Amino acid sequence: MRKTIILFVLWAVSSLCYSQSTKVILPQRPQSRPYTHYTMKDDGVWFAAEAEGASSIMGTTNMQFAALTFTAGYRFSEFLRIGAGLGARAYVHNADYRRANTICQVPLFVNVRGNFISKQFRAAAPYWSLNIGGVTREGFFLNPTIGYSFGGLRNNFLVGLSYTLSAFEDYKKHDRTYSYFGLKLGYEF
Repeated sequence: MRKTIILFVLWAVSSLCYSQSTKVILPQRPQSRPYTHYTMKDDGVWFAAEAEGASSIMGTTNMQFAALTFTAGYRFSEFLRIGAGLGARAYVHNADYRRANTICQVPLFVNVRGNFISKQFRAAAPYWSLNIGGVTREGFFLNPTIGYSFGGLRNNFLVGLSYTLSAFEDYKKHDRTYSYFGLKLGYEF
């Protein structure tokens, strides 16, 4: 019995000493901000690059152009994006109609665009776009587009049909307005 009491006392003393000497430190949460996945954000900076080919729809004259544009702006939601852009427009068969001798012009424009329906649970959705601006050495132009965007909420391939109304001076120094129908291919992110 004496041995049992001595063992019990030694065990109690050792457990008290051991429990006082170990200090348990729990891990703390990191002080950094939580990660936000860029492609899931509904708003923020937005960019688009588009290529367009169009042909004049005037009765007796036929003039084509190819354009490459870059747009940067702010995305308020998937239904509204506003930006500004510039690009290059190269004309084909233009010597008979346009007064300017240069083949390539620079369009500067404001762009407003958005989706018709939400892409939350879809891989493709119809979109609309409107460019309003001017072309160097020419004048005013208006370019509405309706098409489909394929991809996620932010990274999309674009395919659309466009109409361009462009004003310029012809070789007789008369102000002319030309209408074009075209196809636009692009990528926005």
